[in-house]
Parts: sequence; structure tokens; C-alpha cells
Amino acid sequence: MEDLSILRNEDLTRRLQTLSEELEELEEEQSFVLKQTGIHLPGRTVKRYEFQIQLLKESITELQAEIERRK
Repeated sequence: MEDLSILRNEDLTRRLQTLSEELEELEEEQSFVLKQTGIHLPGRTVKRYEFQIQLLKESITELQAEIERRK
């Protein structure tokens, strides 16, 4: 991730909101796709979702830490 210390507080908050929404959408998509019956999904599909979710959570944690640091 880029250097968060150069971003304004508003940008950090906006980015945090965007990433949180993306995480929620991705988790909903994962739930929908993985609950499909009668469709075989390769194992890499599950791993792809897990990887993307983990990246988003790490980014969110970094943003939250930077916002807290500035308080």
C-alpha cells in the first residue's frame, strides 16, 4: 500500500469507507457463489476469494491504524 502519511484525513476516511464497502460486497458475492448447488467450483475459486478478502482486511487495518495515529 502507498504511504498513508501523505494523505489528508478526508482521503483516508473516504478510502476506508470504499474498502469497507468493497469487502462487504466481496463477502456477499463469495457467499452467493459458494452456496450454489449443482455447480462445481475449482479450489482456486475459494482461494481467490480468501486472498482478496485478506488483502482488503489488511488495507482496512492499515487505514484504521493511520486514522487512530492522527487522533
